[in-house]
Amino acid sequence: MSGFCWAILGTGAVSRKFALGLSALKGKAVVGPVASRNSENATAFCRTLDLGAPMASYEDAVRAPGVDAVYIATPPAQHEEHALLALAAGKPVLIEKPLSMDAAGAGRIAAAADAAGLFAMEAMWTRFQPLMIKISDQIQNGLIGTPRGFHGKFLSPNIVDPATSLFSQAGGGALLHRGVYPLSLARWFLGPVTDVVARARIGDSGVDEDITVLLTHKSGAISDIRASLRAGDSNACTLWGDRARIEIAGPVWRPTQARLFQTPPQLVTTPTPRRFEAFRESRAGQTIATLRGKLRGGARSTQTLSAPFLGNGYAHEADHLMQAVAAGQTLSDVMPLSQSVEVLEIVDTALRQIGRTP
Repeated sequence: MSGFCWAILGTGAVSRKFALGLSALKGKAVVGPVASRNSENATAFCRTLDLGAPMASYEDAVRAPGVDAVYIATPPAQHEEHALLALAAGKPVLIEKPLSMDAAGAGRIAAAADAAGLFAMEAMWTRFQPLMIKISDQIQNGLIGTPRGFHGKFLSPNIVDPATSLFSQAGGGALLHRGVYPLSLARWFLGPVTDVVARARIGDSGVDEDITVLLTHKSGAISDIRASLRAGDSNACTLWGDRARIEIAGPVWRPTQARLFQTPPQLVTTPTPRRFEAFRESRAGQTIATLRGKLRGGARSTQTLSAPFLGNGYAHEADHLMQAVAAGQTLSDVMPLSQSVEVLEIVDTALRQIGRTP
C-alpha cells in the first residue's frame, strides 16, 4: 500500500469526512484499517466510500501491518481508551476533539505519548485552516497591536435526542461538543487563562444546552465564549487589539475569510464649548455626528484576509501530523497537547460552576 497509511477508529460522520478529506493530499495518504464498535459498521463504511479495510476490532486495526498513524473519532467517552490502545501499539495518534472527557484523561494521554516517544495531537482542525494560521501569524507580527479581547461562538439548533452523543450526560453538552472550538482559539490567540466564569442553561437532557464562558487571560485580555445545542447564529468571531480588530466570518470551525479594521488610539477631545453643546446634543447635531463617524470609519484602511482550504478542510491536520512524524517530532507546534489539557481544565472548571461534574 503506497502513501502514509491511516487506521481509522470510529465510523461516524466525522470519520467519513476525514477519510474523504485525505484525498486532497493527492496520494500522500491512504485509508487503511477501519474499526467500529460494530464490525458491520466498519464493513459498510469501507464499502460505501470504497476506502480502507474493515477490521473485527479496534485492537486489530491499530496493530495491523503497515499502519503509520491512527485517527480516533469514537465517542468522546472512549477517546482516552483508544488513544492509549494505539500508543501502546506504537502508533502516533490524532484524536478528535475533545481530546478526552476531562483534563485528567488528557493528561494521561499526554503522559503515555511522552513515555512512548510518540506524536499525539488533538484533531482541532480549525487551528490548521490556512486562514487561522495566517491570522495567528499576523497577531504575532503585531498586526492588531496588543491583543485585548476575543469573542467566539458556536451555536447550532438540534432536536433533543438523549440517544445521541450531543445530549448524553456521558460527554455531551454544548461546551464539550461546541464550545471547545472557540475556547481553543481564545487560548491560542490570547495565551494562558487565569480565571473562568461560566453560566449555563441545563435542559431536561441534563446537559448544558446553552452556555457562556468568560475568560481572563494572564496577559489581562478578556474572552467571552458562547455555545448552544438549541439555538443558532452566524458563528463568527472577533479579535480585538489596541490598534485593529479582526472580524472572522463564520463558520468558526472552518472559516475562509476575515476583515481587518484599523482602530488606532484616539486622543480624548477637549470639552465642547458651552455655546455649541446645545446644538451638539440636538437631533441635527447627533445626525451630523453619526455621519461624521461613518465617514471617519470608512476612511480607515481595511484589509480582507482570505485563504482557501484543501478539499473539505480535513487534510491540513492530517498533513501536519504526517510532516511532524517524518521529521521525528513528538509534539505539534500548532496544537500542542499542553494546550489541549489547558482547554479541558477550563472546561472542567466551567462544568463544576454550572453543576455538572467533569
